[in-house]
Amino acid sequence: MKRKLKGKIAILMLFTLVIGMIKDIPVSAAQESGTEITATITVASNISKQDMQTYLDGFRKKYPGIQVEYQSHSDYENEVGQQIADNDYPDVLFVPGSIGADQYDQYFEPLGSKEELDKKYNYLESGKMNGDTVYGIPSSAYVNGILYNKEVFDKAGISETPKTIDDFLDDLRMIRQRTDAIPFYTNYAADWTLKVWEEYPFIEMTGDPDYRENGFVNELDPFLEGTTHYQVYGLLYDIVKDGLCEDNPEESNWDDSKVMLNEGKIGCMAIGSWALKQVKDSGNNGDAVAYMPFPNEIDGKQYMTISTDYCYAINKNSQQKEAARCYIDYMLDESGYALDHQVLSLVKTDPSPAAYGNMDNVVCLANNEASSENYRKKQILSTNLDLTNSTDEIKRVIEAAEGKRDETFDDIAKDWNERWESSRTEDMLEDSGTKVSVLGSVLSENYEVEFSETEQEYLDSLKKIRVGYLNDMPPYQYQTEDGFGGVSKELVDILKTEFGVSIEEVGYDSTQQIVDALKNGEIDMAAGIQKASEYAQDLKFSTDCIEYMEVMVKSDAQDTDKALTGTMAQTKGEYYSDFRTEASKTLDTDSLLDSLYAIENLKADFTVANYYSVYYYMQQNGLDHLSLIPVSQNGKLYFAYAKDVDTRLISVCNKVLYSIPEENKQIMLNNSLKSDQQKITMKRFIEANTIPCLLTITIIFIIIVLGVIFIMRDRDKIAKTDALTGMNNRYGIRDDIHRVYEKKLFPLAFAILDIDNFKKINDTLGHAGGDEALKLLASELRKLFPGDSLEGRYGGDEFVFCVWGKEPDVVEQGLQTLVQSMNRDLSYGDATAHISISLGAVLVRKADTYEEIFKAADRVLYEVKKNGKNGYQLKEFQKDEEGVLG
Repeated sequence: MKRKLKGKIAILMLFTLVIGMIKDIPVSAAQESGTEITATITVASNISKQDMQTYLDGFRKKYPGIQVEYQSHSDYENEVGQQIADNDYPDVLFVPGSIGADQYDQYFEPLGSKEELDKKYNYLESGKMNGDTVYGIPSSAYVNGILYNKEVFDKAGISETPKTIDDFLDDLRMIRQRTDAIPFYTNYAADWTLKVWEEYPFIEMTGDPDYRENGFVNELDPFLEGTTHYQVYGLLYDIVKDGLCEDNPEESNWDDSKVMLNEGKIGCMAIGSWALKQVKDSGNNGDAVAYMPFPNEIDGKQYMTISTDYCYAINKNSQQKEAARCYIDYMLDESGYALDHQVLSLVKTDPSPAAYGNMDNVVCLANNEASSENYRKKQILSTNLDLTNSTDEIKRVIEAAEGKRDETFDDIAKDWNERWESSRTEDMLEDSGTKVSVLGSVLSENYEVEFSETEQEYLDSLKKIRVGYLNDMPPYQYQTEDGFGGVSKELVDILKTEFGVSIEEVGYDSTQQIVDALKNGEIDMAAGIQKASEYAQDLKFSTDCIEYMEVMVKSDAQDTDKALTGTMAQTKGEYYSDFRTEASKTLDTDSLLDSLYAIENLKADFTVANYYSVYYYMQQNGLDHLSLIPVSQNGKLYFAYAKDVDTRLISVCNKVLYSIPEENKQIMLNNSLKSDQQKITMKRFIEANTIPCLLTITIIFIIIVLGVIFIMRDRDKIAKTDALTGMNNRYGIRDDIHRVYEKKLFPLAFAILDIDNFKKINDTLGHAGGDEALKLLASELRKLFPGDSLEGRYGGDEFVFCVWGKEPDVVEQGLQTLVQSMNRDLSYGDATAHISISLGAVLVRKADTYEEIFKAADRVLYEVKKNGKNGYQLKEFQKDEEGVLG
């Protein structure tokens, strides 16, 4: 949606990071030899050919000898299921849900062992397997929640997404009363769309990834009032019974519903996030389409289940199996389909998409695998009631709510419970002991850069990358005496290092020039531009590099409402149509600085720009008669590419962007704000200050200097502070240790420590529980040597501290106390995990480099871990080849 210019002055900057990489992934034989294959293959899918054409063209470009006959099926399950029954089905297909595990080897070619494919792909636990043999690989993964139209919710006066089932029902009632939209669309007739309801009673309602497969089967009477199933299906019943859905669910239509939700004729519907792009593309109102979690909150968090889409498989009787495998490998590894459709790629080295909407308090988890015993129980208990593979019982709920069945929801829940419990054997009633938990998949935000084999081959083939940047967008990118400067320059330098290729940097005076250069093939990528509606459809973009606040700039002598209807200063070659204004006319300027001068001198009334560029020029030029008012949402800069770019370039750039910690971006921004390399002419300054007054200039100068000192001091503090623990981060503790050196506070002890098996703790307690473990360790560290020590969180679960003025035996006693105090059980929610720490420390008697001391302590920590963890060692630091002597 276009942005309205309103609000109060604020400073906001958010950086998104995110993704883990896995090493040494082999390329299949099909990939190595596929370009030489000559064949014709048939491919069946539930995706239209129009939506797939870009990827089919990309496949044909890589494999010119392989012809693809593409079949799209609107009723995929029934149509392809019948083809399989007739033994006349395509070479490549999605495995229909009607095919059971005992039939996989009858119809499909083995794709490899789970152990082998696990090196390359995530989420194989949701694939099609018999034992360790994989017959179907998921095409992508997604999260489950509610798809909704923001404008419908806004018109109903709903200002935030619901956090409880009761709130959700209230919201639907307001939509019914205050708008013409259908509050909720069941999509009853499509049948398969109803399966999402059986996802919600588990992770969404409990926050426990182990509950579905290992907890639910051991719960007695799991369908009666008060249970998660009762609450979830009770919601569906109430929606229909209260007339909050379409008038006749039996006549609903999936394809129509996508258009209707896009146009605001439907408020929301239950569907996986894979449908988000389809609905956005179904009309002209895609910006109104959004995604939210299922309405249930647990300790301030909402949860979403990661699920997988249809699985790719190869016809066992195909005569073109090698070509068919080339198609599957291309779609999974190289096509960029997941990136384009904002779903989760199966490839471990691929990035996850940006969060859906505001995900600050949302946790995404995948269900853990069942233990063999709990799997056996589920097979038995499902004998008389199977909500997972059949939608008949879900339809029964809807029909009863419509009044087409002579039963209430309580009758249905009671019947479900009796049928389920009737299959429970006597041995299931005994205490099953500790549940076996198999590690699931969790969306993570800590990443290291590692490229897949295919991506590395692509990078090796590049001679250079031509990067365009803006000459006049400080502190992000600008022209200096030495060329390209700013935050974007530092990001591009990181790309250069990680890619191992040369970079040719080309400066441009406007965004329009950069867009034209991309379209004309003059550059390969842009170092950071917005997704303006004028050109967004003509380019491709990375994940966002930088987020910033958009502000309206006006003279402090002007009334805001009056300014908005006056003259708007617009920099030539920039785009402003995404901002809704009532400007009576425009004034074209050559640069943002010229626009600011025009407003300062009352030649224009307002403009719109990013906060930090405005702030930069205000500080550099003494423009102290400007007022800044934030617009309703933040802007973002993205790496941009031509439409026909090899998507591997986007993928590798995203991986590097995700690997850069937020604190590093803050440091880059801080350094660029301090930079004085961009030259400002005296002529412009004099134009803005036509009445020479030495006293006034002196006062203004003092105020500016003091303001910059205080602002920069606060920025430095923020950039050197860990947000979770409030302690120094790696930069803060390094600077403080240098100050300890300057005061010669020797001897001192320097230690590195971390939490043992922290990933297991995260998996057991959840990320919120893991955060509690980190805060607990931070608290214990602060108690250790108060007043005579420095403590900090280096990153992840790793901490450092430095203590001075203590005898070695006192230090050692303190270390022992810390290790003992952290050797404990930690409970969070309903889960409990045992925690402990490992610590390596060195005793330093005279100054040395921080880097050498850090390496020495790290080696001692390694010895502690090698000896079984949950302990400490303190060694003398002496400068020799190893850095440490016992």
